[in-house]
Amino acid sequence: MATFFKKEVKKSHLELTKLRIAKKRAEKALYRARAMQEDLKATVEQITAARDAVAGCDVCKGCASRQFILVECGHVSCYGCLRNWFDTSLREQIDDSTIIPEYLRRRPVNAETLRELHDGGYLDVVLYDCPVCEEPVRMKPTEVNKLSAFFEVANDVLGQPKNRVVNDPHLSDPVLWKDLFHDEIQYV
Repeated sequence: MATFFKKEVKKSHLELTKLRIAKKRAEKALYRARAMQEDLKATVEQITAARDAVAGCDVCKGCASRQFILVECGHVSCYGCLRNWFDTSLREQIDDSTIIPEYLRRRPVNAETLRELHDGGYLDVVLYDCPVCEEPVRMKPTEVNKLSAFFEVANDVLGQPKNRVVNDPHLSDPVLWKDLFHDEIQYV
């Protein structure tokens, strides 16, 4: 009987040693997994910060998946900020003009009104400037297409940015700037 117990104790001791070795391996694996998780978390935070910095509008600082660049100065903004800035500027020029008839002043500024202001000789020159540096803007803003695919993938993987700019409904219009930039008007 003593021999039986000795064998069982030896067997239990061997199993306990195997369990201790397995526990140490599991603890090392858990430590490595936690370290990898921390590294991954830091990497995601770096990528998120880089995405937010690249996607940031120079005016509102929000993240815009569709950005527009002002060719004259290189500033990048979301459509909404540029649209509001140019619309306000054009509206001020219309309101300050003494030759524009009242019926045109009261109308909302759209492509038809802009064409009528030009064709009627009321508005030959429009003064737009950059909302960031006040550099004169002579050309329609250009969409920065190269980053759109990156932002879509980054947003799918990382989630939407906290300070995301909501896309403007005008963005579906194939001629985005038609009510602010008329082909025959000179922009100074």
